[in-house]
Amino acid sequence: MPKAARHKRRAVPITAAHSLSPGTATTVAAVPLPPIHVDGQEKIIIDTKPLASLPLGKLGKSSTETRRRINHFHTLIKQYSKLAALRSKDPAAPDLDLKIDALSREMAQMGGLDWYQKASLLGQAKSRGGDTSRWLVPKLRDLGLHRHGKMLRLLDVGALSRQNYVKEKAWIHVVSIDLNSQEPGIHQLDFLDIGSLPSSSSAYSEFATPFDVISLSLVVNFIGDAVTRGNMLKQAARLLPLQGLLFLVLPLSCLTNSRYLDDDRLLAIMNHLGFEQIAIHHTAKLAHYLYRLATRPVASSSEPAAAAPFKKKLLHSSPGRNNFTIVV
Repeated sequence: MPKAARHKRRAVPITAAHSLSPGTATTVAAVPLPPIHVDGQEKIIIDTKPLASLPLGKLGKSSTETRRRINHFHTLIKQYSKLAALRSKDPAAPDLDLKIDALSREMAQMGGLDWYQKASLLGQAKSRGGDTSRWLVPKLRDLGLHRHGKMLRLLDVGALSRQNYVKEKAWIHVVSIDLNSQEPGIHQLDFLDIGSLPSSSSAYSEFATPFDVISLSLVVNFIGDAVTRGNMLKQAARLLPLQGLLFLVLPLSCLTNSRYLDDDRLLAIMNHLGFEQIAIHHTAKLAHYLYRLATRPVASSSEPAAAAPFKKKLLHSSPGRNNFTIVV
């Protein structure tokens, strides 16, 4: 199929209804699911026609139900990313479009990214896991950064709320971004696009680099493509100055129950990118890490995956493990 035709077909985005009661349907205007990064091709807009009427999935009456539905949404994103990558290599492969369309519709029927964000915001409540910034702030104080003499510029990627650092507004200036902003003041922007924004535009003045701190809390695991996950870590290294800090949070199962990633492997990846680990903390569900950029990365973010020093590598072969990994 000609390249132009493929791009034309992708021009119609998946949609997701919002602001509805659980179990209801709507015929009002829906919001598009933002394009998804898949390594080796342009960002993809999920290609399915807007659905005139679709149910909004329940947020979940319990933390267990909410987490189950969020995990299922993660699974759909990962499956979509794999199929999209296959289509970029072989557009004529049979049944790919049908499979992608089915995944697109299932995500739409769950409520799309808008549902996912609202469920995640609910999950940030103390009764459902808490706000991860409450772990970071004491670490910044321990480093004496609240007495640094200037405002810290913190880039909060995948921000769910502008209230997370409000108690620290005297010494932390937060720039918040997300693919699907849930509050005024959260810029609707892709983290991987920062650095290519027009520096002369006043609209992007807040994104002048470097930042003092970058927070990647429960966003790297949302990406379904292992190379793109690695590119996010490379992007963080580019946007930080030497001695700048990276706060990374992953679901604990990504480290303790993966065939391809564990704490030692993650540390090796981060060291390769120039980071040194200065704090680590595991809870029953989450893995928290704080890194300092000690040296400049040794590899370019444009380096092809085939030349990556940290490819997908089997570390643990016991049954029942997941396939989460990061390729750098």
